[in-house]
Amino acid sequence: MVLRRLVQLVGVLLVVTFLSYLLLNLVPGNTAVAILGPGATKASIAQVTAQLHLNQPLPVRYVEWLGQLVRGNLGQSYLTHQPVAQALGQRLPCTIELIIMSQIIALVVAVPLGIAAALRPGGWLDNVASAGAFGFLSLPPYVLGYVLVLLFAVDLHLFPATGYTPLTTNVASNLHDLVLPSITLAVGSIAVYLRVLRAEMIATLQEDYITMAVAKGMPTWRILTRHAFRPSTIALVTVGCLNVGALFGGTFLVEVVFSLPGVGSLLVESISSKDYLVVQAITVVFAVAYVLLNFLADLAQPLLDPRLRTGSGLG
Repeated sequence: MVLRRLVQLVGVLLVVTFLSYLLLNLVPGNTAVAILGPGATKASIAQVTAQLHLNQPLPVRYVEWLGQLVRGNLGQSYLTHQPVAQALGQRLPCTIELIIMSQIIALVVAVPLGIAAALRPGGWLDNVASAGAFGFLSLPPYVLGYVLVLLFAVDLHLFPATGYTPLTTNVASNLHDLVLPSITLAVGSIAVYLRVLRAEMIATLQEDYITMAVAKGMPTWRILTRHAFRPSTIALVTVGCLNVGALFGGTFLVEVVFSLPGVGSLLVESISSKDYLVVQAITVVFAVAYVLLNFLADLAQPLLDPRLRTGSGLG
């Protein structure tokens, strides 16, 4: 199963990187002029054309670019003259920390609620949790972000509206600065995780071995934690990995609202300034991260469910 998934992973990565590379080649007009701007000189255009191998066929250019990508060379911004890998290295910690904090909050809230709702389907807690989940899913993150800023930053002065303190500078200030952005990003994940875990727990609690455990008089908490929760987390792990991969490309709204120096805000800045090489590099990084997290989700499923270790349930 692992070997088959690795082969599929390589194929998917090749397709993803090729489509990402095409972004730069789809720019209208001369690619070198688009990168340098309308005021570029003939000498600078010729230099960029040679550096990016724009005078060669597309397959040859892709192979050259892919070789540089594998070696960690993502190119250089022609506006700031900073290596893209260096820029990403400066911005990634903020984005990764924001995603991790948001997912911790989402799981801490969604897992207990999902289990409690599954215990009594149709009860008041289940109805409230389901209604809240649908409400959270329909609430755009940037709207929620401004509401939280108004309530907790402007009115109550409990958290800062903008700004970011690096984790290496001050841990307490860093966590304090990321509370509102993390909650904003976590709300959508809470709704998804709650619904997925609730549905899986309800199905698991109807299994024969759960009925036998109840007949033996085992405590409810032990049935939930030892017999029902683990098989119910298979779908949750899969959805969680895919959700984290999607969040790498979806944090830009939250980062812009709270003025966080993350990769998402760098992407917005690069699009606004038409820094195409940076946009292309960020797109590649996000796409590869999504594919790799999907691969990890596939590997995690047999660990959670021994029935899948033969590969019969994986297609």
